[in-house]
Amino acid sequence: MFGLKKTNQLAISLIFVLLFSGCSLKDVGGKLKKLDDKVGQSFDKMQQKQQEEVINFFGEKKGLPKAKDLTKEQKEKIDIWIEKNNLNRYGDPAETIYAGGTPLFNEATGESVDRYDYILKNHPSLLDE
Repeated sequence: MFGLKKTNQLAISLIFVLLFSGCSLKDVGGKLKKLDDKVGQSFDKMQQKQQEEVINFFGEKKGLPKAKDLTKEQKEKIDIWIEKNNLNRYGDPAETIYAGGTPLFNEATGESVDRYDYILKNHPSLLDE
């Protein structure tokens, strides 16, 4: 009951502020519309960023190196990097446990991925090192 009384007081206070501030409801409506537009634009940007992150996660970003394009020497350097950093053979922390025993096979879709594609997806700057 106290909360309802407090809400009514706030609503009445807001009405008095609007009436005595010289602002018309039209001005307030215009400002609310501008605010709504800005919130909508921010939401659109946030949604676009999330979509880009999903694309990046699945390795569909253009320019991402593929295992088939790696030379034997590059693959050897990746394996040395893995060993030097005490990672498992997939480039993840050594103690990582995978459902199904491997991150290279998706049991739900039946799709598999090359080990080096998996490593490069998770460490795209690896070839730059």
